[in-house]
Amino acid sequence: MVDAIEEYSERVSGTNIDPRSLLCTDYFNHFNEVIMLLNMLPDMPEMLDEIDKWDFRTYREHFSKSGLGFSKLAIECFEAAPVNLRERLEKLTVQMSMLVVETRVRLRQLLESGEMDKFKDMAILHSMQLQGMVDDGGAVIHGYDASLDQSGIDKLF
Repeated sequence: MVDAIEEYSERVSGTNIDPRSLLCTDYFNHFNEVIMLLNMLPDMPEMLDEIDKWDFRTYREHFSKSGLGFSKLAIECFEAAPVNLRERLEKLTVQMSMLVVETRVRLRQLLESGEMDKFKDMAILHSMQLQGMVDDGGAVIHGYDASLDQSGIDKLF
């Protein structure tokens, strides 16, 4: 595993792929689209139609369709990345996808029932929740443990 990371860490130079985890934060651009749209909803409720069109993409799917010059390398590195980080990233992004699906259903109900205050509040709240999850995902991608318990925090000091 260490040899693979050392080999790839040289190859990822000049890309957004983290040389320690071999994962890439560009994957979260897929979720940033939804976050941006959720933030627009209070002033432009019609943008919910755009959120309805959003489909979850796995890491591999995202990079195979991204058109980025380092897409093939990002997918190759993903396969070589530490299993624990890959699994945490995949679990987190599935949770994010489920939140998007739940959010758009609930927002559609609120919009159709004319409950605009609740609609606006939910859009902002869920955009903030997704942003927090993106931040947690960035920590995973950069090899940090986003879920330190108290003993882990105590060790830092």
